[in-house]
Order: sequence, then C-alpha cells, then structure tokens
Amino acid sequence: MKLKRYCKPASLQEAVQILRETEGPVTLLAGGTDVLVYGREADDRYADHTVVDIFGLPELTGISEDGDFLVIGAGATHTQIEQSPLVQRHADVLAQACRTVGSLQIRNHATIGGNIANASPAADTFAALAVLDAQVEVRRGGEALTLPLYDVIVRPYATCLQNGDLITAVTVKKLPEGCRSRFYKLGRRRALAISRMTIATVLRRDGAGVVQDFRMTMGATFPQPMMFPEINAMLVGKRPQEADVAAVAKALSAKIPEIAGIRPSTTYKQPVCEKLCARILHDMLKG
Repeated sequence: MKLKRYCKPASLQEAVQILRETEGPVTLLAGGTDVLVYGREADDRYADHTVVDIFGLPELTGISEDGDFLVIGAGATHTQIEQSPLVQRHADVLAQACRTVGSLQIRNHATIGGNIANASPAADTFAALAVLDAQVEVRRGGEALTLPLYDVIVRPYATCLQNGDLITAVTVKKLPEGCRSRFYKLGRRRALAISRMTIATVLRRDGAGVVQDFRMTMGATFPQPMMFPEINAMLVGKRPQEADVAAVAKALSAKIPEIAGIRPSTTYKQPVCEKLCARILHDMLKG
C-alpha cells in the first residue's frame, strides 16, 4: 500500500497528539480487516493519507464496569468481547453477536470501534448494540464526545465522524437481572459469511410470566441501526399468547419495505424475518 506516512503511537495520548498535529486525511488502523481489504482493491487509496496504527493500545482495549454501564474499549477485539465475563453477564446479546463475526482469525483482530467506523450495513454487532442502546465515545481534538450509535452511523459506509476523530469506547447499559437474550445471524453458510439478516432480542418477565422489558430489532436490513419503540411496547405488561407473538413478528417484518423500500431481496427477507422472529420468541417464552 502506498502511504503518505505511517505512525505507531505507544499510547492514547501520543495517538491523540499525532491526530491533532497531522494535516491532510488520516486513516486509523485498528484490526485492519477493512482497511487492508480496501488497500488491496486500490494500492493508491491511501497514497495521500497518514495512517495511525492504534491496534493494541492498552487504553483502548479494556472492558470495565461503571455503575449501571459497561465500558468497552474501541480497540477491544470481537474475541475479547465474546469471552469477557462482564459482557456475558451484563450484555450477553453482544457476546453472542461477536461470536458470529467472520472466522477465529478475524475475531482475534477485528475491533468493535473499527466495526462502527466502517459502518457496513451488514455489520454483525449493530443489532445487538441497538437493543443495548449503545453510546459511542469519540475524541475530537481535545474534546470528548458521547454520541448515540444511531447518530454516528448516518447511512451505509458513512458516519458523522470527522477527519482525525478517534472512537475510544462503546458504552452500553447493563441488562437487568433475569433478562434473556438471543442473537441470530442468517448467512449463506455458517462461517465467514456476510449477514443477510441478523435479529437481536432481549426479554425479561416477572415470576408470573408478565413481560417487563422487551426489545427486538434487525440488522443487515436497514441503512443504519434502528429500534422500534412501538414494537417493543407490544409485549410489555402481557403474558404473551400466540397472537401476540404473531403480531410482533408481522410488525417487525413490515418495517422492511417501509424503511428499506421494495428491493429484489424484499420478497425473501420479509417472510423469513416474520418466521424467524416468531421462532425466536417461542423459544425465549418457553417455560
């Protein structure tokens, strides 16, 4: 790859300093699973870019608790997130999503921050992050910003991030005790597959079986991560029956043509979404 300049800072502070002082376009290199692919497609793509290699910076790789929240460093790999006891306990839907990404080699290198910055509509983590109401922490020069995931990703492969912005962490609220979660990925094969559709679900019931919290959304379907409060409210306060499950599945599948429009894939995705949503809810409501 042709580069204007390559930098490998030893700390977050040094990385921020380089970003503040660099003139011209900057490319941040984390796991490289997207950047290197783009570079192979056109070896002069980054010819006028300063590439700042932030992979492995200790300040960006931690996963910690902060009261009711989990703080996941932007440089944490999908393997680290999948295997984190904190994530498994408090946000397991995200651990499940990270487990579906690419191959083991990719999961060992690809980072959550890179997944967001690349903004692929087929990103495996986005549906899980959406049901967790993820917030993205960004360092912009000397300023620290916290932005909702929905505001960061504005359309496929496009974000609100400015040249030199650095994602430092992703924050999610811990799921309450007793929450069950499911993540389902539909692809052409079981591994190394680009998502055709993902479904993330969180469900909590009381001792009488009444739903207290319900969240369900799709990924790899819409131009950006989306949640639907009116659908999430459909089960709350109920002991769901077959008709309730069918109504939720139908309402969520109806969002596909409403938001994404009528596309060649719609005749496939819409009925598949309805069947998968019903199947997931039946499984989660057993017992």
